[in-house]
Amino acid sequence: MLLERRRLLAAIGLSPVYAFGQGSYPSRPVRIVIPFASGGPTDVVARLIAERMSVRLMQPFIVEARPGAGGSIASELVARSSPDGYTLMIGTATTHAVNPSLQGKRISFDPLRSFAPIAQIARVPIVLVVKPDLPARTLPEFIALLRSRNGQMNYGSSGTGSMGHLASVLLLRQIGVDATHVPYKGSAPMTADLVGGRIDFASDALASVLPFVRDGRVRALAIATPDRARGLPDLPTFEQAGLPGYQAYTWNVVFAPADTPATIIGTLNQAFNAVLAEPELARRLEDMGQPPVTGTTPQGTATFVASELAKWEPVVRASGATAD
Repeated sequence: MLLERRRLLAAIGLSPVYAFGQGSYPSRPVRIVIPFASGGPTDVVARLIAERMSVRLMQPFIVEARPGAGGSIASELVARSSPDGYTLMIGTATTHAVNPSLQGKRISFDPLRSFAPIAQIARVPIVLVVKPDLPARTLPEFIALLRSRNGQMNYGSSGTGSMGHLASVLLLRQIGVDATHVPYKGSAPMTADLVGGRIDFASDALASVLPFVRDGRVRALAIATPDRARGLPDLPTFEQAGLPGYQAYTWNVVFAPADTPATIIGTLNQAFNAVLAEPELARRLEDMGQPPVTGTTPQGTATFVASELAKWEPVVRASGATAD
């Protein structure tokens, strides 16, 4: 049995020293809770990664969807779970940077103190898209048009308080203009109205708008991440297009409950980083419009989450969005 186990470890790229050096963790299945419905982008990412984690740590990593309350049901569940490493969560900008301001006293967890960050795993770019006949083909032309029509243009989002809504609010604040928000119940109906020319522009996740950009039904002007996306390599970043300092994206971070032992956090961090560095998995995430983030540390991830919370709090207030 020992020889067979060593052969399996070698086959999946782990040395016996690495595997047996982690003590007894994990010795049983690990649950990864996601805050949104099955079949969505977060669920797909979680399942791809869970499959590879199961191989690497030789225990099942089981994805469990707990949607509701904008992700707060899952957040509260994990925050109350035993800090033993067997209940994890994939949190997002919504759950840990937006909901604390959006939902206020309705939530019982603290986005920083109730969780132990493990690693960043993916970054979901936000893309600025405009209706096909809008007379602006570049970001500078779009900004000039916004200023000339200050308060007269409108923009859509997948819902009030969504990351797309807040990304547009952040953009308008940075430019110093106003526009009318038109909320929808999801990206699909919003994109349909953008294609039909009934709204002027929108900020939405790359994965949602990518097919429409590729076939020319909407026009993409810039991507709000530090780097260009593999899915749209010719699309410039906001910095490259002439608006430095503007970044807006959602993200996936793995959290454990607060007070989870540092040894377990370290084991998981190492394993998640190793899995995300696998070329095949990285390619699949890139093709989905959710590029992986590799090489992060628990401390660096904690700093990142705190900075995102500080960034989006004033934007939520400026947007006027509430959970009501």
